[in-house]
Amino acid sequence: MIIHTIHHPVSAKKFVEPLVESLNSNGLKAELWLENREDLKDFTSAINCPKKFVKFDLSLNPCAVLARLVSLLKKFIKDKPLAIHAHQSRAAFLPLLAAKIAHIPIRIYNNHGTPYLGYRGVLRGLLWVLEYLNCSLATHVITVSKSIHKKMVQHHIVSKSKCRILGEGSACGIDLADFSEEKFDRASMVKDRRKFGISPDSFVVLYVGRPFRRKGFHTLISAWQLMDHSKQENILLVAGCNSDDIAQATGTIIKNVVALGYVKNLLPLYAACDIVVLPSFHEGLPYSLLEGAAAGKALIGSDVPGINSVINNNNGLLVPVESPPKLAETLSFLRNNPEIRRKMGQAGRNYVERCFDRNACLKQMLDYYCQIGIIPDCHSA
Repeated sequence: MIIHTIHHPVSAKKFVEPLVESLNSNGLKAELWLENREDLKDFTSAINCPKKFVKFDLSLNPCAVLARLVSLLKKFIKDKPLAIHAHQSRAAFLPLLAAKIAHIPIRIYNNHGTPYLGYRGVLRGLLWVLEYLNCSLATHVITVSKSIHKKMVQHHIVSKSKCRILGEGSACGIDLADFSEEKFDRASMVKDRRKFGISPDSFVVLYVGRPFRRKGFHTLISAWQLMDHSKQENILLVAGCNSDDIAQATGTIIKNVVALGYVKNLLPLYAACDIVVLPSFHEGLPYSLLEGAAAGKALIGSDVPGINSVINNNNGLLVPVESPPKLAETLSFLRNNPEIRRKMGQAGRNYVERCFDRNACLKQMLDYYCQIGIIPDCHSA
């Protein structure tokens, strides 16, 4: 038995379900353990691989943390898994600690990004310690991008020999069947814009994420307010929060911002937009940008580890962190240069096909499992 743990249902569906399905289809018994979130039941119910609901996220309540650790330990002792594959920083600690206490021989920490890079002061130090402990408890460490790997080694979180990147990175790549090019041609763009009441001639920017400062949301809103909206209709589509979330985060209603809440199927949004933007303070390897590239869209992101592993001079533009004027300037530049957007979109599509095809990424994970002894007969995988 191989157990993958990731606490958030949206992340579980996007990043981990394909891995678990791949293992089971190759004759290896695997389960996905996640936390049951009533507010995200649509995502939870859409997960079709073998799954179990378990609480293991960290909490400020030490009694809750201890209870979750004991519960995990009992489950591991009962199930006797061969390997624990724990994903993401905050919710990997308890599964890795319980697995070590239970003497589970293979403990993989799958780092999806290093949040401490987006903070300062005491919190930055605490988040660094969490990464260090996760790596120490694990027998093997995987991270999702070359730039994050470089920072983890530079900042003495993990040794270079212990931490691996599979291929060019990512958790499980992009399913190119979902992103077939005909879904993002002009006819599809017009059709999907019609669903949102947007003109075919509008300039449409897509942001996927919560309205958090560390995700660059406030930077984006400030940049949006600096742009000239008089010559052309500019629309900012926001997936991941509703208008109340935005009003609470910013204290005001922003013109031409369409907040869609949590969206299960992002494909119509990628079809409807001209640019995908993510001005985060920290990232692992952002899937909104990878998926935007797969959809043939130009990208804009902050120049931080993780994002700068996705965006290059060919497929998009990098901007300084927390710089609304520069972000507004960059948005305006791409708005005014549709041919540059088109060339960037094609370069991004080519990049994803070459480096992030899901079938190739899943094979890389199986090969890695062979190398570390989870799969005893590699020829059978």
